[in-house]
Amino acid sequence: MHTNQSSSSRAAPPSSRARRIARRTRESCAAVFTNTLCSLLLGLLLVAAVVVFVLWLSLRPHRPRFNIASFSIAGGLDPGSSPAGASLAFNVTDRNPNRHIGIYYDAMHASVRFYDALVASGPAYAAGWYQPNKTTTSITGLLDVVGPTTTDASWPSFSAAVQAGRVPLHLQLTTAIRFKVSNAFHSGRQRMHVSCNLLVGADGNLLPDSVGAPCDRYF
Repeated sequence: MHTNQSSSSRAAPPSSRARRIARRTRESCAAVFTNTLCSLLLGLLLVAAVVVFVLWLSLRPHRPRFNIASFSIAGGLDPGSSPAGASLAFNVTDRNPNRHIGIYYDAMHASVRFYDALVASGPAYAAGWYQPNKTTTSITGLLDVVGPTTTDASWPSFSAAVQAGRVPLHLQLTTAIRFKVSNAFHSGRQRMHVSCNLLVGADGNLLPDSVGAPCDRYF
């Protein structure tokens, strides 16, 4: 009887070892499955990140480019009298360089200054417009000149510049734009300022070295 009980006690350890082996096997399988799943998820995330980056590079909006095409003050400039009352005309080319993205513009306002002195201001485009991809638009304006007058503090400098035949003027265009990435997606509206520095001769026309000059733009 004692012998049978001892045999039963000695038979127990193999069963315990089997359970431990089975548990370790299950844990090992679970670890392998978890590692494999994590590797797959990381791989998918990497592929998705590459796809998003490529799409961003191909669809990233580029800012429009602006250049001075023409500028003139009717009747020319006289160092002895104010140009107030004359008309001022300008033409700025607007290039949309994007391959797949169009641009919506709000109404555009223009102002011309001689340093801090206002020369003219008014609407360049009274209504908004849409510019398709890879196109160039001419922004033309006709403004009434209001100064500087002979009583302004800036008049001596203006008169001297007219006498020298090189009058530095600053044309600024202000509007808001939205990028049309697709029919279903438009970017938010962004306020945009276009800043053009130019030189005008005593005849009121744009000097040759300012023709085609690029304009700065900032948001």
